[in-house]
Amino acid sequence: MTTSRMVSEYTRVSDDAAILCKRKDFPRAMNVLQRRDPDRRRWRLAFRTVAWSSDKGVEGARRNWIEAALKEVVQGVSDRRLRGELAIDAAEFNTAWDVGSVLPAYTARDLWRFAEKVDLPMQYLAMVTELPKAIQAPIHTARVIADCRRTSEAHRELALKISADVPTSAVIEEVRGTLDRRVALKLAEMRGQQEAARRWRELAHQLFGAGQ
Repeated sequence: MTTSRMVSEYTRVSDDAAILCKRKDFPRAMNVLQRRDPDRRRWRLAFRTVAWSSDKGVEGARRNWIEAALKEVVQGVSDRRLRGELAIDAAEFNTAWDVGSVLPAYTARDLWRFAEKVDLPMQYLAMVTELPKAIQAPIHTARVIADCRRTSEAHRELALKISADVPTSAVIEEVRGTLDRRVALKLAEMRGQQEAARRWRELAHQLFGAGQ
């Protein structure tokens, strides 16, 4: 085993990528991604760091090289689900990179069909993600999934916040018919936020998984 290989195995890929991106040494940061075996934790974090930092720190002709290198990295990942997650990561950080067609291609009509399955009106989707004006036009699948997940997490956090005002005995009291009205309202509000979180999460899952 060469010394360079030993060093690469005993250093964290996420740390190496972060240091090189801080120095704006993006070619070497890309090499770090290419040399290491991809996984869903540190390597994925390294990819996110390189994608975001290079999008903010590279201009002009160098952007073409970076985009081609990122696309090559993503396309080279054998795990289909991880490839999809990388595309979503790039969209979540609002980068301009095109990492290739690694997620299913949908139109706004397809999205409407998926949304109906989970009882989410299209006007709600229009409030949280960018949609094309024409119903037959394609959507940016990765960005829509990222926005659905973000919305789901926001509802989940609201549910957790509301739960602080709901006593642990609330469900038992509800069954017995002795639940205080104020607590009943809080319980209903918490459940509403949990259900909203579930619907948005399920929509993201449908969009991600339908083509897997």
